[in-house]
Amino acid sequence: MLQRGNIIHKESLILNMLYLVGLGIWDEGDISLRGIRTCKKADKVYAELYTSVWGGNLKKLEKIIRKKIRVIGRSEMEEGSGRLVREARRGNVAILVPGDPLSATTHSGLIDEARRKGVRVEVVHSSSVFTAIAETGLNLYNFGKTVTVVAPAKKYKPESFYNTIAENMAKGMHTLLLLDINMSVQEGLGILMDIERKRKQMVLKPRGRIVVASSIGSPRKVIRYGTVLELADDELPPPAVIIIPGRLNFFEKELLDKI
Repeated sequence: MLQRGNIIHKESLILNMLYLVGLGIWDEGDISLRGIRTCKKADKVYAELYTSVWGGNLKKLEKIIRKKIRVIGRSEMEEGSGRLVREARRGNVAILVPGDPLSATTHSGLIDEARRKGVRVEVVHSSSVFTAIAETGLNLYNFGKTVTVVAPAKKYKPESFYNTIAENMAKGMHTLLLLDINMSVQEGLGILMDIERKRKQMVLKPRGRIVVASSIGSPRKVIRYGTVLELADDELPPPAVIIIPGRLNFFEKELLDKI
């Protein structure tokens, strides 16, 4: 440790770090200045792009941070997380994540593993769909649990998210439905209507009014408010979300009617 008199130089106390850096809700223009500074000082920069659709250009981002970015997949982030942690013991490692780094639970697991192995972690937060949905006019404080609509497979047809919608509705809360990464609004509503036809719980009423949004936070965003029947044939592309409103206050009603 470097020491001059009673002054201990802070530089000598800096240890290697694992950074999780949010890319923001849409493209390379949404990363924060802090995120850029973090990437510039990192020895290695990775990007995972499987948890959400990102509309940016990695080549442009490489020019901004003056570093090469290597894209890694789910297996490297989860099963291969030990290698990332080991690299962070030898140097500063930055992992770029669409939206906010802690929106996906897989990254919380990486943080836990790093800390258990004595590696310091720093999160550089950014914009995400969880705050951008306020652009619809709905109050963030009035949202209940968020759910993900998963595309059914031959032997896998999850419906648990429908129970959560019903629970939120019983409390008068809005429900944010995140659609699978490649799922359009039309596909998402089709899945929900199929479950409703089978269960007959009146969770998704044909003439009930909902909010749908595509590419929210981007220049090509689309936000629509209408009945399920009106929006069922709307082919809004991913990334997309569906919002099933609960009890609306006067201000929320007024803003929704202006969409």
